[in-house]
Amino acid sequence: MRRIDWQERFAAFARERASMPFAWGANDCCTFAAAAVEALTGENPMEMVAPYESEAAAGRLILRAGGLRELAAQYLGAPVLPAFAAVGDLVLVENEGREMLGVCNGVNAIAPGRDGYVALRMSAALAAWKI
Repeated sequence: MRRIDWQERFAAFARERASMPFAWGANDCCTFAAAAVEALTGENPMEMVAPYESEAAAGRLILRAGGLRELAAQYLGAPVLPAFAAVGDLVLVENEGREMLGVCNGVNAIAPGRDGYVALRMSAALAAWKI
């Protein structure tokens, strides 16, 4: 359940992540999404995921789950159609041929990029999770 001040907390999360560089296990798509959920709800749905620090380790985690969608579903439940995503909901998007988790901020989804978050069109969303 979202906190009563979730909008302010989401704005603070977005400001904090706006220029945060990409880092495996600290600011990649999974940790970015989990931090967004924690900002909105006070709970980190992925805190049970074993920590990782490399692309290879993240890849093994995703592979063991059967894919990124399946990994997210383990912690967030069944996805909904992207058309039902609202601000603060998590989305699975395709960017440059790769799937990644992001957060709906209205018209776009934000996700970690090399030097801060990037805005991706919601039309690139493949699935969504209501938060």
